[in-house]
Amino acid sequence: MANWCYTSYVIDGKRKEVQSLYSKMNYLEMRKKPLVGNDFGKTWLGCLVTKLGGNWHEVYCRGSWSDLQYDGGTLSFNTVTANGPMNEVFKFIKNIYPSLEIYYCAEEDGWGYYATNDVQGLHFPERFKVESEWETEYPTSIENACSYVSKLIGKEVKTREELEKAVEEWNDNLSMDDDDKRIYFHEYIVEENEYL
Repeated sequence: MANWCYTSYVIDGKRKEVQSLYSKMNYLEMRKKPLVGNDFGKTWLGCLVTKLGGNWHEVYCRGSWSDLQYDGGTLSFNTVTANGPMNEVFKFIKNIYPSLEIYYCAEEDGWGYYATNDVQGLHFPERFKVESEWETEYPTSIENACSYVSKLIGKEVKTREELEKAVEEWNDNLSMDDDDKRIYFHEYIVEENEYL
């Protein structure tokens, strides 16, 4: 069974190419039935590969998209895919629309995979994720992460090392009944910009 990866995408580029990709994705969403039979529905990435003239048997595309939005210049949507982002699909899209700059931010909790290719933080500035029973915060710097964790635990931490130690101590001191009060700290890996 797959671990599901949740990825947000923002796509910029020549208006004509962004519009064309949006039109194809929107068309697939509006169909009564999927373009290609599958278990994911109308927004299966294999349907998009097929609509773009590709062969879904040759492009690994296990997953689907949702929340499609186009503001006249930028396209955004989310995917749920098996184990990680579907890089093959987006390399395929980039070959068809070479002007596109495809930015992503991915989270797959099962393997502890947190990654983005947005080096400059134009669309995805978060670099850390702090989860607690109360909420989830996405700090853009280790200083912001330290400040947030300090508030959660009621003790000031100023460095990454202090933060990690404080979170570990906090979690170790919880009883079995307080397991839902755990704090989780993750760092996003900044990957190469293969889509830019």
